[in-house]
Amino acid sequence: MRTPVMPFRSAVPVAAWTVAASILLCAGAAHAQPAPAPTAVTYMAQNWSATDRETFYTTSQGSHLIRAAWFKALRRLDVDQPFAADQLARYGYLRNDSPNNRDGLPVGFVVETRSGQLGMTCAACHTGQLEYSKDGVNHVWRIDGAPASADFQQFLHDLVAAARATLSQSDRFDAFAKAVLGRGYSAANAASLKAEFGEWLDGFGTFMDASLPPSPWGTGRLDAFGMIFNRVAGLDLNIAGNIKFADAPVSYPFLWNASRQDRTQWNGAVKNGLLINGLGRNAGEVLGVFADFKPISILRRFGLVPPTILYNDNSVDLTGLEKLEEEIVKLQPPPWQTQIFGLNDQLVKKGEALFDQNCAHQCHEEIKSSDIVGLVGAWATPVQPVKTDPKMANNAGRISASGIYEGAPLPRPAIPPTFSQSAAIVDVLGNSVVQILIAGVAQAGAQRAVLTDLSRLQPGATKPLDTIPVVINFINTQLTDLIDPPKPGPAAYEARVLHGIWATAPYLHNGSVPSLWELLKPAKDRVTTFNVGCRRFDPKNVGFVSDDPSCKTGTFTVDPNNANGNGNGGHEYGTDLSEDDRWAIVEYLKKY
Repeated sequence: MRTPVMPFRSAVPVAAWTVAASILLCAGAAHAQPAPAPTAVTYMAQNWSATDRETFYTTSQGSHLIRAAWFKALRRLDVDQPFAADQLARYGYLRNDSPNNRDGLPVGFVVETRSGQLGMTCAACHTGQLEYSKDGVNHVWRIDGAPASADFQQFLHDLVAAARATLSQSDRFDAFAKAVLGRGYSAANAASLKAEFGEWLDGFGTFMDASLPPSPWGTGRLDAFGMIFNRVAGLDLNIAGNIKFADAPVSYPFLWNASRQDRTQWNGAVKNGLLINGLGRNAGEVLGVFADFKPISILRRFGLVPPTILYNDNSVDLTGLEKLEEEIVKLQPPPWQTQIFGLNDQLVKKGEALFDQNCAHQCHEEIKSSDIVGLVGAWATPVQPVKTDPKMANNAGRISASGIYEGAPLPRPAIPPTFSQSAAIVDVLGNSVVQILIAGVAQAGAQRAVLTDLSRLQPGATKPLDTIPVVINFINTQLTDLIDPPKPGPAAYEARVLHGIWATAPYLHNGSVPSLWELLKPAKDRVTTFNVGCRRFDPKNVGFVSDDPSCKTGTFTVDPNNANGNGNGGHEYGTDLSEDDRWAIVEYLKKY
């Protein structure tokens, strides 16, 4: 994900409290005051047990970010501490205080035992937290499946910067080598480590330089599609020209009820509803967060004979992904905390009628999908051109060189039915995902997903004696056209069922509106700059506190020209209602 080195803001400047702390230490420990105990976290009632939550937080999906021993030995550039000493809280990641967290990692980070690699799980990006003070009592709620308030780009930038300093500064590298090698330290072993670390950094750092945009994503957003496209079509196919700046950041979508939608992703491009669809969707996701994938051409196309390509050289853990998806299936929306925030039942009733009239029909209503035959309870997910920022949808229409895929069958019906020299980048991704699933049919996760789907679609059918051919056939049948190429016309985005929407600010696909109240204003009247990264909740406007300087960790600035993905226009539904009526809709959405 990268090319030229770009200017970035420094991650966390050395703060005044650091200097003050040094003075206190010099003055003597007798005057030191113990740090106040953190407020205990309360977990929302979302149909998860503690075991479910632990599974979601710590199940590996095959992500290989960096060797865990290297990550543990890296030190920060701004203060003399291990890079991960604060469990990455400075980037907005959440503490994981589980007694089983022996590695001291934040929620959603895990060490894969088999490889010794540090990677990420769904929980890093899809676990939220709210804070609220009332009557002198501080409340902290953990919301599983909610958008994270994390600055992923700054984390990646600082990781690369710390690694580069470690490689280039002899004293820093010597300390790093001694920490990594322990009793095995020697000049020869340190030299070998330096060569190996340098090789990793050359690839990882160069990719980040080419991918991370000059206009940072900021807190609570990332360009997931852009990073996935760059990894698969650029890094994995080894085509540098396929790597572009990932410059269309979006909010992390909430996960509860995601398994019930017939389409997912902000532009509705990925078919959904069955477990095998979920497995394909999640395989694409882990390709974007550092899964290894190296398709190998062993026989080039010859006339009408397609090329022979091997796809089994990948780290995607289908069993871990299936386990994570099964947890998501159980997850329910967080309930509004009426006893703390209050709720006006009369206003809720009025708001329900107004919501039905202005927001639900053909957008946010629960209607059965006609796309998934035999799957009871799936919700239709309309994809509508609502005139919001078009950059994410437009970028999904990228064309890339197909490389070794040229001549291979396309992953969807098309004329001609094979890859040409250039192809829709979503087809490159779709082919990679389907082939990774087929290559992994022996994994328990792939088989469990298919057999569970078959039992729902064909109740009473006899379990097959040989599951492998059944799994391959089901994948080929169900995942045809897994990813729909963007259609010509105005940029369009999915309209989801909004249960639990109160806990998912900021709003619109790109997080450009801080609260539900602002969303119901005409676009011209919405705020154009607001603080992001704060977890203090605003139960009146329904969003995070966004105008308190003491709560500021970053700033979102609206781009009226939609040049960098930060436009906040469009979605002007209900904006012509009276102020009282709009407040009623907000009140209803608290309980919805």
